[in-house]
Amino acid sequence: MELKKLEVPTTSITEVKRSPMEVFEQAKQAGTAVYVFNREKVAGVMLTQEQYEALVQELDDLHGKGNVLSKSPEIIEKRVVDTGLEELYQQLQENLMSETSISAKTLDERMVSHGFITRKTGFGGVTDMLNELKQSGKIVYQSRQKVSGKNVIAEVLGEQDKKARLLDHINIERIYLK
Repeated sequence: MELKKLEVPTTSITEVKRSPMEVFEQAKQAGTAVYVFNREKVAGVMLTQEQYEALVQELDDLHGKGNVLSKSPEIIEKRVVDTGLEELYQQLQENLMSETSISAKTLDERMVSHGFITRKTGFGGVTDMLNELKQSGKIVYQSRQKVSGKNVIAEVLGEQDKKARLLDHINIERIYLK
């Protein structure tokens, strides 16, 4: 990729080695990242801690775009799109996130009890759920009815519990409501 014109500050790897704090100060003053070159090629980018955290927050906001549930209290991010999802958020948090491991069958039954369409269709329903989880890292549910006039999609993120005696158990990491 050829860089024609950089609209951000640049520096050399030699300058970074000589005085990294000056490069951080340059990034802070410019309000943007500083490209670090090594032999006329971009070797990396330097950001201040604040700039990095702002980028991570923006990335989380882009990925979430809904309510987020997480087991770890310090990671819980609650983004309420509308008040209709607030109640659903609370119910899912209480019924799904309290357990460390849950069977795929129980997960499906609880999602159905909260108004989502079952994923256990046919003989291999639980197997299909686990395969989807292995392939994409999530199981996607669609609501049966609209909440506040909108269709709700729930993405259950997690992984198969390899420590469980039965292979159909899942460790839920997060649930996104969109």
